[in-house]
Amino acid sequence: MTFLVLVIALGVVLMGAPAALQRDGWFAAWWAWLAARLGDADLVRLAVAVLAPVLGLALVLQLAGGWLFGLVGVAVNLAVLLYAFGRGDLDGDIRHYRDDLHREDTQAAWHDAAGLDARHRESAAASWRELHDQAVEAVAYRYFERYFPVLFWFLLLGAPGALLYRLAVLALGQRGDGEGRSAEGQLLWVLEWIPVRLVGLLFALVGNFAATVREWRETLLCATSTSAEVLGRVVRGALASGDEALSTRQGALEMDALVALYRRALILFLGLIALVTLLT
Repeated sequence: MTFLVLVIALGVVLMGAPAALQRDGWFAAWWAWLAARLGDADLVRLAVAVLAPVLGLALVLQLAGGWLFGLVGVAVNLAVLLYAFGRGDLDGDIRHYRDDLHREDTQAAWHDAAGLDARHRESAAASWRELHDQAVEAVAYRYFERYFPVLFWFLLLGAPGALLYRLAVLALGQRGDGEGRSAEGQLLWVLEWIPVRLVGLLFALVGNFAATVREWRETLLCATSTSAEVLGRVVRGALASGDEALSTRQGALEMDALVALYRRALILFLGLIALVTLLT
């Protein structure tokens, strides 16, 4: 049943982002309410903000998940999984950036690169190549957080696990500062540590094996690099990207290759889940 929910959820997302199920106003209001009452107790606020909804969901599934021959549980799991997937029209953002590169319009690409960043920040890159490297890292992270940690925690802990990850992302967004140094950033880093390494192995199987494994081994036990930095390295290995000069058209082709890499990794991931499901 878990695999069926995964397939249906991914099918819905790939046909169009379920925007109706991905409204986060309730969490922003919940966060503000806690902030007004807990003041500077950041760690307590984070724990309550994230764990209360997760534990509430677990209680609902425990009490009502078996109703109507388990259909209520399936519906709740599906709805939560759709909610937990990444936000925004990432494919559309990539398309705008890629089209600008095909036109060799680096000024427009500079502007579109901000849309690729998870926090929509303008790049401080000093050159076109530096801008493109940042764009590749940003897209690599956004594709990763859109699917893989959500699926990993869903498989491990069910719908509460998927919700836990998405609320950690939203909590960091509410924080707005501190990023990796904040409690929110640290929580997200912990939740992404294993999925990032697993995705690196998937990239080795669907990309340049030797280069990816080399980067994966060098970052395997790293406790200082961010998830985006680790992903940037393994993606470069999988795509066999070097430090040589890169034209804008080549940059567009590299972005296409990155998208194709993630799609192959996602298909392989689902295939492995299906295989494990059949064997257990």
